[in-house]
Amino acid sequence: MKLEVEKELVRWKEAYDNVQKCAVNALSVALPGLGASKTPGYCCPVTLTIERPNEVGEGRICVDDDIRATVELDAVPNPDIAEAVDALFGIAWFDGADGPLEDEGPGTYNYDDEMTGGEYEVKLGEDGAGRVYISCIPIGFAVEFLDALSSAQEHQRKRAVPV
Repeated sequence: MKLEVEKELVRWKEAYDNVQKCAVNALSVALPGLGASKTPGYCCPVTLTIERPNEVGEGRICVDDDIRATVELDAVPNPDIAEAVDALFGIAWFDGADGPLEDEGPGTYNYDDEMTGGEYEVKLGEDGAGRVYISCIPIGFAVEFLDALSSAQEHQRKRAVPV
């Protein structure tokens, strides 16, 4: 390999590594409790897991080679999911929802983002806890969703505390 090509390849790899590091930091700040997985990364080079599952649900976030995220969260309170989705996307944006998600009740609601190819699925559970599965979305969108979820969780906790 030519020396100048090799140098540029090294510069590209350093930039790529920095972008990946910044993606992990942004995701971790958006949803407190996320941390590096103690087990090997599943299908992705970077996997974050929830370190405090009782507070923010359970699950993981994978960052792939293209710096896109897949979010898999379980045991998330339905009101948190509903508030986050409605705040971020607007009312009745997901397929199957005719109004605010908190008024829809248990069920599975989807949105396919044709622009990015991302797929969003939220399930509001019968037992009051649901699931969030978001596939292959740009890091910025994942950060926005996790921040909306974190804000919803804070808001719901404040509502639950008697004054």
